[in-house]
Amino acid sequence: MKSSPAVRLLSAGRCWAKPWCGSPTAPFRSSGCGGKGQRMAWPCGCSAWPRTVLKEQQCWVRRYRVHSIVYGNVAGTPHPCVEISPQLSPLLQNHVLTLMSMAARIYKHPSLKNAINLVVVKVLVVDEEAAGPEVSDNGGLTLRNFCSWQQQFNPPSDRHPEHYDTAILLTRQDFCGHQGCDTLGVADIGTMCDRNKSCSVIEDEGLQAAYTLAHELGHVLSMPHDDSKTCERLFGPLGKHHMMAPLFVHLNKSQPWSPCSAMYLTEFLDGGHGDCLLDAPAQALSLPSELPGRGALYSLDQQCQQIFGKDFQHCPNTTEEDICAQLWCRTSSGEPLCHTKNGSLPWADGTPCTGGGLCWEGACLPQDALQPQPAVDGGWGAWSPWGSCSRTCGGGVQFSHRHCDHPRPQHGGRYCEGQRTRYQSCHTDECPQDGKSFREQQCEKYNSYNFTDLEGNQLEWVPKYAGVSPRDRCKLFCRARGRSEFKVFEPKVIDGTLCGPETLSICVHGQCIKAGCDHVVGSSKKLDKCGVCGGNGSTCRKISGSLNRSKYGYNDIVTIPAGATNIDIKQRSHRGVRHDGNYLALRTLEGRYLLHGKMEQDILIKGTILKYSGSMTTLERLQSFRQLPEPLTVQLLTIASEVFPPKVKYTFFIPKDVPFSKQKDKEKKSANVIRPMLTSQWVLGDWSECSKTCGSGWQRRTVECRDVEGQPSATCDRALKPEDIKPCGDILCPLWRMGPWSPCSQTCGEGVRTRNASCIHYTGTVIAPEKCSSPGPPPATATCLLRQC
Repeated sequence: MKSSPAVRLLSAGRCWAKPWCGSPTAPFRSSGCGGKGQRMAWPCGCSAWPRTVLKEQQCWVRRYRVHSIVYGNVAGTPHPCVEISPQLSPLLQNHVLTLMSMAARIYKHPSLKNAINLVVVKVLVVDEEAAGPEVSDNGGLTLRNFCSWQQQFNPPSDRHPEHYDTAILLTRQDFCGHQGCDTLGVADIGTMCDRNKSCSVIEDEGLQAAYTLAHELGHVLSMPHDDSKTCERLFGPLGKHHMMAPLFVHLNKSQPWSPCSAMYLTEFLDGGHGDCLLDAPAQALSLPSELPGRGALYSLDQQCQQIFGKDFQHCPNTTEEDICAQLWCRTSSGEPLCHTKNGSLPWADGTPCTGGGLCWEGACLPQDALQPQPAVDGGWGAWSPWGSCSRTCGGGVQFSHRHCDHPRPQHGGRYCEGQRTRYQSCHTDECPQDGKSFREQQCEKYNSYNFTDLEGNQLEWVPKYAGVSPRDRCKLFCRARGRSEFKVFEPKVIDGTLCGPETLSICVHGQCIKAGCDHVVGSSKKLDKCGVCGGNGSTCRKISGSLNRSKYGYNDIVTIPAGATNIDIKQRSHRGVRHDGNYLALRTLEGRYLLHGKMEQDILIKGTILKYSGSMTTLERLQSFRQLPEPLTVQLLTIASEVFPPKVKYTFFIPKDVPFSKQKDKEKKSANVIRPMLTSQWVLGDWSECSKTCGSGWQRRTVECRDVEGQPSATCDRALKPEDIKPCGDILCPLWRMGPWSPCSQTCGEGVRTRNASCIHYTGTVIAPEKCSSPGPPPATATCLLRQC
């Protein structure tokens, strides 16, 4: 009699409660993977597109090596492959390496569209409960304990031969969740290269654990489940036969990875999140190449014991159709009831079957059909035609792609390396002046009654630049006009959108790429001080002035005409006192005031941005780099003129044919001005230059507490102390790009292989080696051994 009483399908997942889409700072969530038989991880999080940072190599395929350490936990739970012993059993190590070998073959499949090699640095056994992490049926807690515990064994230097990129715990512990004990593995999504979180916990149920292991590593490499909303929106239903299906009946060996998994992995690696995987291993354990079923460790009885326990053995009355396709097991006491799991538990590949054949992917094949095939390395196909332009004017981007299908990698051959996507500028002619920037148009699309204030009034969305990190400038940050509320509506702006109001660089695939004022990627053309692209500054004149006296109320400083460029207005506080009673004001010709509040803000005027520092600094500043679309009057609001005289300076440029004359000082008084209480305040210095000329750096400034006389004080509210450091930098550093390895210099015995190193500018051009960072390129030579002589 046969039955499958142990069938336990994947539950909805205990932690799929609230995704963290669009929030790069949200905490990672553990993923509990369930469905005994074939149970996979449940990622508690999603991202419409994975996070991106400024990185030049976004269009290149590079070879990544996942250096892993595997801990075998046998404390308190007898393992069928090893007796409890201070020494690591060779049988257990072979079992672990066999699982990693099976997972490594899955990761080498070309459907992943990336070159990923799994490397095992070390295998350790934890055979004493006191020595290892606390393991319980709570998978999430076990993951946290293990992640914290394993850090002590990981050398911090990436160059150390035993440094690893991810840690894996194999355990016989049965994990349970809210809906039963159906969890086979737990991992955090997108944590690869994060020293504190790049971990996974796998329930070892025999050879089937190799698929759980590959699936969990997929989560660590940022892949969600195939039934996630983003995957189904982009690719439609993906079925249950790919590696990242929440539950699959059997794996599609011809395409184990879905296109959604390949997309997420590509985005993760292109964003620079997998750069720790680019180094070559100093040492690695050899992974078995023989089919597991051919070894002494995986007889049919042992396969049953690994899954059901040591008291089980293979059912002798297997039907013809179940040979290789379905593993049936029963207790060694001889009970007539046979057990299987989930209707999909094939015999291990290489298990002997009828007529001297061997099992392969659930079928019994002649041994001749399973002879090793020579590996076929992949080759690039032809470039596709250029795609459509992302913009109709103002500088868009179009792409061309090629695929690794000429030939397609086969039998474990290498995936292609090199450039897979290229892009170029298009439609670089200027857009008509309609008073709105391209980013502003993108924010406007969300003006609807889906977003209202408490009174039911529709919010008007405009671009937000102030307070946005340099690495997030290509996300669509929009704020409600006149309010502090903001949202990230899109993880990427449309290609060709300016990275910011003060730069000519544009966003491409969510990354800030250098461009010129001619809207061409890589161009060095700049705007001159007159706002003319490629000009020499001869078409305009500089206007400058100052204000050192004022009276109580509003004092006109200067009216800036339309067409002015490079506007810079500074109001330096008296003796470093932040609130010295003098504040900048900005008024339109209609009498509307544009500066609101004390904080840093962007003022949008018909597509042009004026950046305001806010009045909370010792240097109050108003700047604009583009042409001013309408006249504006700059004023000084003085509410304590008899105590602190102002220090205002301004400069801007206007075309030579635009008439201009400085106005006489005018005084406007307001009955609504209230004298503030003068107390000790935080006094802010100017931001320093960025600490790095390329890549991500830091800017610093002094933050001091001073009283109304400008003397040091200790009475400031420390809870309101402004930041004295912030990230900066959007210019990408040159990177080393390594060419493919040459053939081994010896056909047998130890030889040498070499490869070329090139220093690559972020535009993709080769530059002088000294431009790349020290200590130089990765090793260009390595030993090799094809076979023993």
